[in-house]
Amino acid sequence: MWSKFLKIFKSKNSESDDFIKRIRSLVIGEGMLKEGNIRLMNFAVKNMPAEGSVVEIGSYGGLSTNLIIYLMRKHKKSNSFFTCDAWVYEGFNDHLQEISDVHIDGRTDILRTDYSVYLKNAFINSTTFLSPQNLPYSFHMFSDLFFDNWHNCRSESDIFGRKVELGGNICFAYIDGGHSYEVAWKDFNNIAIHIVKGGFILLDDSADGENFGSAHMMTNIKKDKRFKVIAKSPTYLIQKVE
Repeated sequence: MWSKFLKIFKSKNSESDDFIKRIRSLVIGEGMLKEGNIRLMNFAVKNMPAEGSVVEIGSYGGLSTNLIIYLMRKHKKSNSFFTCDAWVYEGFNDHLQEISDVHIDGRTDILRTDYSVYLKNAFINSTTFLSPQNLPYSFHMFSDLFFDNWHNCRSESDIFGRKVELGGNICFAYIDGGHSYEVAWKDFNNIAIHIVKGGFILLDDSADGENFGSAHMMTNIKKDKRFKVIAKSPTYLIQKVE
């Protein structure tokens, strides 16, 4: 698998894909869509098992969501796609437990609550515009509640007004929710329960030296015999092996 990834990784990159070039300036959050993550997502979607759903924790304005939908269509994948986001604005230092005031970073005239509404609307606008025929099942909730519903196979209504039963196997998960160690670790373990053998987990902001939960917990994940590291670019893509 590693040699297969290297071959793909060193070949045609995302800069030759016109839609990926466009989406980075079309959807809010361009700075968050790193070239390495695009390649890792592409590899995971292309090689993920047919069994199970795709799950994204942390949707922000829909940049990674629309990219995953595009890659699934590109690689002819028909797996169901579920996303969740609490749309609670996380400041630059929240993951360090240095919570600032009720305003967004560096401003005294824009409330976090108002920015959260802006982000959710941006997500709805981008997905309904770019992916109207392939809308994900998207839920406005914290990941703890999302996974409680998932574990118990509850039926819930998503933000587009569709009722669907959550639960079942997961073939690919992208973790980009709360950046504290506690939240990221919970998200990983909740996904690990349901990920199928051969399935992938991509952990955003997990690069060596980063001061985020996903990065700090990689030491434990590397010791977990259920998973192996497939690639690092510089975030980690892991695969369920047993």
